[in-house]
Amino acid sequence: MIEEILFRGCAEAEGIRKSAQAERERILQEARAEGAKLLAEHEQEARRVAERTRVQDLARAELESRMVVLSAQKEVLDQVHATVLERLASGEESGPLLRRLLDANAADWRAGKVFCSARDAQTVRSIVGPRLGGTIDCVGGVVIESADGTTKTDLRFETLLGDVWRDSIREVAGVLWPSR
Repeated sequence: MIEEILFRGCAEAEGIRKSAQAERERILQEARAEGAKLLAEHEQEARRVAERTRVQDLARAELESRMVVLSAQKEVLDQVHATVLERLASGEESGPLLRRLLDANAADWRAGKVFCSARDAQTVRSIVGPRLGGTIDCVGGVVIESADGTTKTDLRFETLLGDVWRDSIREVAGVLWPSR
């Protein structure tokens, strides 16, 4: 009988041990499945973050490259503007330009005074005679002052170039860098 109790006790202990082993395996299986699920979720999130970072980096790089191109284009446009202003300042073509400006505004200067650069004074005096009011610091062109001194018409080359430049900058850029 003792042996029988001992045998039953061993059998029962073995059953408990096997049951515990099975429970342990089930819990481990669930933990592995949960771990795999969490790992997959984290990997997926990491991929999303990596893709978002890649897109942001590409956008940033594209923006930086556009800014470099725009800066270079601005430099070229500034250089073109400076070159045109230099040509106007050289005086090579100022005589005919001054004559056209004064002819187009004859009604204004005949009743007032004309001011010009010292370099252009002789040319302007030959056109306007005693209406030459003096010299001013400018690249070229003229400023016409009304007889009562209340209004001035600014026809200096740098002012006219500035007006034309503002009105034509898109067109100039389009000629230099046609759209794709």
